[in-house]
Amino acid sequence: MNREELRGRWRAEGWLHLPRFFGETEISGINRVVDSLWAARPRDVTVDDVDRKVRCRMSELADSDRAHRVKISDLYLASTPVREMLLDRRLLDVVEGLLDDAPVLCNSLNLEKSSGQEYHADSLYMTPLTEEGVVACWIALEDVRPGSGPLRLYPASHLIAPFVFADGTRHAHDEEMPQWANYMQSAIDSRGLSSVSVYAKAGDLVIWHSDLLHGAEPITEPDSTRRSLVAHYYRHADCVKRGYLVEESDNSLWWRRRPQPVDWFTRAQCAIERRVQRMRAAIRSRTKAH
Repeated sequence: MNREELRGRWRAEGWLHLPRFFGETEISGINRVVDSLWAARPRDVTVDDVDRKVRCRMSELADSDRAHRVKISDLYLASTPVREMLLDRRLLDVVEGLLDDAPVLCNSLNLEKSSGQEYHADSLYMTPLTEEGVVACWIALEDVRPGSGPLRLYPASHLIAPFVFADGTRHAHDEEMPQWANYMQSAIDSRGLSSVSVYAKAGDLVIWHSDLLHGAEPITEPDSTRRSLVAHYYRHADCVKRGYLVEESDNSLWWRRRPQPVDWFTRAQCAIERRVQRMRAAIRSRTKAH
């Protein structure tokens, strides 16, 4: 499928499923990285234990916690194999054609189990600076089995006019999420949209629009795994406007930043980083104006 065919399907459906995009060697390499992390449980890696509803350092987890729904955050910052997979030139070429700009890798999540997450749109939480300025990529690190909580989504739901919150933005506010849910359900019903569950094979790449409604099926086999690697990409121009520190590796771009904070000290560090970003953005804006 050429770039124009991909763009046509993207505009109509809001997602793409590219089978066997990555090979067995590449997939096995990422799984070994995750296995080694669980063996070492380093202090400088942040995780979200969904079952316990806690964010913490990986060093605080016990061996038994691996059975939980754990999200390992931002390994692209610390792991060369993860970063190289997410900056694969073939992948970036596809994403660039969808963003109409050079893509900047801005986060990553490694999961061994399905998150079991309810339907949502990424733009609620990673609200793009410009319309359609975020793309999500999901890589299957093993074959998805029934009962493991497969990814599911609503094709064409990205065409629903975004819900506007009380402050006039599209960024989520917890107290207004019930209204958002009602709005989306009404729009889905009126358009006659149906959900699709994605039973991907190891190495498959799934890409979706930031406004696409997606989530996961309930997990009916609690011991089952659904290993995956997820990442999001911003437009380079938007990263420049926001003052992000963008690194270049072999003509590929990624956002160098601090990992997700877990305590008062790391929250303070992140707050300082955000202030520096705003200052950098202001300087770049003034420089461009002159």
